[in-house]
Formats: sequence, structure tokens, C-alpha cells
Amino acid sequence: MTLPPHFRIATASTQEILPIRMKVLRDGTPSQDPRYTEDDWEITTHLALYKHEEIVGTSSWLTKVFPLPHAHSNNFDTQLRGMAVDQSLQSTGLGAELLLYGIQLAQRNGAGIVWARARDSALKFYERNDFTTVGDAFLDEATGMSHHLVYFECS
Repeated sequence: MTLPPHFRIATASTQEILPIRMKVLRDGTPSQDPRYTEDDWEITTHLALYKHEEIVGTSSWLTKVFPLPHAHSNNFDTQLRGMAVDQSLQSTGLGAELLLYGIQLAQRNGAGIVWARARDSALKFYERNDFTTVGDAFLDEATGMSHHLVYFECS
């Protein structure tokens, strides 16, 4: 799939992506803060999925070592944080396009692994996009939701 007309992916600032994070990732959770400590670090890149000029999806990417020992990790790994697509556009393939764009960016930057702390409710999405689920479930403090680590081996 390629992006349909009127959609595009581009980098964005932290401030620009916070509303979609809040709308999607904090809906129904006790947290009212969609920020991550690393949001404004120089090593963090925020991607935005635009429909016309409105941000309808986001993902954030930063250099961070995969927390589990892994044979293919080259100590230059990329963590995906804050992946969110507006509920009305989920299951349309747009999230997969946003994910692929970020993976390609990580690969160009030399990442060995792309990994994330994925909500259990999103595990099928990641697995359909060639991520592997590892380790035991854990509760995310901000959301109170069960998560797993997932990773993608860059080639």
C-alpha cells in the first residue's frame, strides 16, 4: 500500500504530536500526560501522519538499546514510542505505512533492531508487521495496561 491522496508523513515537533497522542493513547487511562521523558532529546524524531494539514497519526523514534539480550543487537537500536493513529483510521493500513516509514528511517540510520513496549491490544498489529513478541507481560505505569516488548530485526 502507498499513502492515499491527501495523506503524507513528515517530521513534526513534540508540541504538534501531543494532541493525537492524548486522544488515542491516553483515552480511558488514568494518565492525562502524553509526554515521554525523551520527547525533546536530540536523538528523538517524531513522525506525523497528516490528512490534509491535520495530524491523524504519530510515532516517535529514538536511539535506545533493546533491553533484552539478543544476538542481532548491535548496540545501535531504535525504540518506537507513542505510536498512535486516530481511531477512525485504524485498520486502514495507514498505521502500517507510518510504521514502515519509521523502520526505514531507523535502517538508514544503522539500527540493528527496532523495538517497542507494545500494548497487548496492539500485539496483532505488530505481529502482522513482522515484529516478534518477547518476554513476560508487564503493566505500564502511565496507562495501567498490560504490555509486551516487541522487536523487528533490521536487515
